[in-house]
Amino acid sequence: MDIDLSALLVFRHLAQTGSFTETGKRWKISQPAVSLMIGRLESAVGLILLERSSSGTRLTTEGMQFLEKANEVCDSYLTFIDGMRSIGRRLDHEVLVGIDRSWFGSILMESLGQAVYPDGITPRVCEIVGNWTEALESTQYDVVLAGRFLRAGLSAGIQEAAIRKERGITVAWNPDFYPFDPVNFSFPEILRTSVLMPDSGVVTGFASSLELWCEHAYGMQPPNSVPFTSEIDAAQAAAAGLGVLISPGDAMPRLGGAGEGLIHVRTFEFLLPEAFTFGVYCRSDENSKDVLGVASTIGKLCGKLFPKT
Repeated sequence: MDIDLSALLVFRHLAQTGSFTETGKRWKISQPAVSLMIGRLESAVGLILLERSSSGTRLTTEGMQFLEKANEVCDSYLTFIDGMRSIGRRLDHEVLVGIDRSWFGSILMESLGQAVYPDGITPRVCEIVGNWTEALESTQYDVVLAGRFLRAGLSAGIQEAAIRKERGITVAWNPDFYPFDPVNFSFPEILRTSVLMPDSGVVTGFASSLELWCEHAYGMQPPNSVPFTSEIDAAQAAAAGLGVLISPGDAMPRLGGAGEGLIHVRTFEFLLPEAFTFGVYCRSDENSKDVLGVASTIGKLCGKLFPKT
């Protein structure tokens, strides 16, 4: 039985999405190429793995069982690849730095080139894709610069150097569309509108924590929650009357001109004294002088760019 590892990865993604088109985009191949790879995989294992119909694609019973084994192989393979890339970076004295899409991250993306790193070290900077905690622990990144809500993203395998901690959450709206009283503010009123918030690429754990809080504290969810790839985009949507912005910490200074015309309230400051944290993260067992040197240099740069308030 000859099974192509790339076909297993494609199959796993197709099983997760149910879409040949999305799978093709993810792996940068055409939709017919995805179909061909799956057909060859089915021929190799002698099983029908997928049922195809006009409504989409789903796993057969055999496909579900095959996916369990494929996941084991794919996870081991990707861990091996990440480990080899990490070794390669060590040999080349490169340090891979992942940065989120937060306001802090955008400032750092522009400023890291100005920092002076230890001799011979070359940091490579990229935008974080996916769950940065898992990616950092599996050595996909060496250093991560990211924001988190409450304790999201923390684990025993990760060490944190906090750069900024902010209280509570910010709620902002256009008074031309919403008549909320900022003095006698009632959070449940917000939950009857469309809620506009930054997605997990901007701040880890915010949307999921807010959903749990609304259900636990008020027994309700907003009729529509819309994630945005930046706080500024969410604020612009709020200014257009498309909903109410909810963002962690003190969001208004980060919005700049996008926050003009919005009325805002800082709420839950007493309940959430360290709701939002932006920090520099490494693995807890990290022993590379190159990685630790880059993390230290970035931490010092952050201290200059984002002085504690």
